Amino acid sequence: MIHGTVVGLQARMSVLVRLEDKSDIEIEFVIDTGFEGFLTLPPDLVAKLSLPYNC
Repeated sequence: MIHGTVVGLQARMSVLVRLEDKSDIEIEFVIDTGFEGFLTLPPDLVAKLSLPYNC
């Protein structure tokens, strides 16, 4: 089951991302009701996860 909150009329939830060094980063995000299949991450997390950066 997924749990979240509503803040200022925005549906929000959090996800934990585990890094290679076993540390966790919690990211809170707004749920986009018009979701088109893409996920946007903060640039610092993209760098920490060594992901390719696409503009």
